[in-house]
Amino acid sequence: MLERWLWCGMFGEIYTHWHDSQAGRDIVEVPAWIEGGSVPFGITQANFSYERLLSVRKRLGAVYQGFAALLRREGAVDWITGEEINDVVYFEEQIDSHHIFPVAWCRKQGIDPKKYNCLVNRTPLSAKTNKRIGSKAPSAYLKEFELHGTAVASLDEIMRSHGIKLEILRNDDFEIFFQVRAKALMELIGKAMGKNLSLELVEDADGDLCNGNAYRLDPEITTKY
Repeated sequence: MLERWLWCGMFGEIYTHWHDSQAGRDIVEVPAWIEGGSVPFGITQANFSYERLLSVRKRLGAVYQGFAALLRREGAVDWITGEEINDVVYFEEQIDSHHIFPVAWCRKQGIDPKKYNCLVNRTPLSAKTNKRIGSKAPSAYLKEFELHGTAVASLDEIMRSHGIKLEILRNDDFEIFFQVRAKALMELIGKAMGKNLSLELVEDADGDLCNGNAYRLDPEITTKY
């Protein structure tokens, strides 16, 4: 129950918007909930949209930090060391949020910066791993990992710990990767919050999709993978 309250607070950004009043509510409502009372306002009102997954940029914000923490809790493994990114490794190996499809490669392909810089294309990795990735295409750096002794089975498990499909990454297909990982991340965040999150983009006042139709998930792709 406390974990659900924590993740709802982070991804719902409850304390970002109403920190004073929310703190007062939680002091009363959370203990009462644990003892059998009603679900707290902070949980019932918390929501996380697909659009938010695409728009988060603030590295010290609740969502950005919560995203990295959730992957670590789920057992995310560093791509070179093969070790879980626990607290010790996190500090010793200089773990930070890095791009999966490198920025330089994405620019050459003409991919929208809003897409390649969002959380879908980022994951916690060590400085060593990020240096090995460089500006190479995923297919190229995956081959390097294998040449340096990482077995295919291990590589598949490592990528899966980050919500990434190895076979898709090998094909250098950013669009399919983006859609499949976005769905996986939304499901992971929803599970932590105890909510069924929508994969639809929010419409603005004029009825237009935020950030454009290019971000609509293709159900055939996400179902296939």
